[in-house]
Amino acid sequence: MPLIKRYANRKLYNTQSGQYVTLEDVAEFIRRGEDVRVVDHLTGRDLTSLTLMQILFQEEKKLGELLPRAVLTHLIRTGDETLETIRTRLLAAFDPQGMVDDEIRRRVEALVLEEKLAVSEASRLLDLLLDPAHRWESTRFSPERPLNEPQNRAPDLQKLLRQVEQLEQELESLRQNL
Repeated sequence: MPLIKRYANRKLYNTQSGQYVTLEDVAEFIRRGEDVRVVDHLTGRDLTSLTLMQILFQEEKKLGELLPRAVLTHLIRTGDETLETIRTRLLAAFDPQGMVDDEIRRRVEALVLEEKLAVSEASRLLDLLLDPAHRWESTRFSPERPLNEPQNRAPDLQKLLRQVEQLEQELESLRQNL
């Protein structure tokens, strides 16, 4: 998987080839079936989705009316709720494992924020539970206040494992419906 670093001047650098690339080059990687990861060169923040949206924007400029104006206007008017619904449906259709991984991340993060799970344990759990193909997208926790280590995390861990089993069953059901 090519790792592309994005610099402040918006230049994209392919760490595998040691060359600067354009958005068109990144689009070509994807057309060839390669997964691409784009990160901010200073912070390491994942910019892949933003970069892919920029590629779609370029396609829109070239081809025109990639999405009808009425659809775009509706998305802006209805805001986050519609966008989240679209995101969830697309993720379920194109990447069911990614949907499961997102749910795992969301639940682990909630446990951390509720101080029921330590950050170190959350990272370890994510490493164990996430699909290796999606692991690099792993959430980095940075709670505003330090976490207190719970004395007994076994019940929380068992609950989390039951939730993961349920998610796996839902994933299998989705796969059978495809």
